[in-house]
Amino acid sequence: MQRIFGWVVSGAVVISLFGVAYAQFAKPEQAIAYRRATMTLIGDHFGRIGAVVKGDKQYDPKETEQNATLLATLATLPWDAFTIADTDKGETHMKPEVLKDKEAFRKAADDMQMETAKLAEAADKGELAAVKSQFGATAKSCKACHDRYRSH
Repeated sequence: MQRIFGWVVSGAVVISLFGVAYAQFAKPEQAIAYRRATMTLIGDHFGRIGAVVKGDKQYDPKETEQNATLLATLATLPWDAFTIADTDKGETHMKPEVLKDKEAFRKAADDMQMETAKLAEAADKGELAAVKSQFGATAKSCKACHDRYRSH
């Protein structure tokens, strides 16, 4: 019960931050910096889990669960910062297709959020096999979005 309450509170905080974060982007550069920072953190925590999945790091159920929970929270943050005019220019890897087809982009973002939430659920169970399986599905959702919307 305590865990469910924690998720509800975390979700409420994240939802309230959407409006605050969106309103704070007075310039496209601010939105770009925000999403780059968020994506760096997503990559870091995803990479930590990936090291466990690959066998490069010993599996610690608690640490993996913490990284997966943070990842699921972080996965809710950057999307509004991608849909602001002129954020496809400057120091960014974002393709203009994001702004041309915001609905499809948002679907890809929603898919990634769903997969990261499932990864957090798998990690919460403490079963490495489940983490490995869901890690692959989560990685596919990231790759699908990057392939379509990220210039390399």
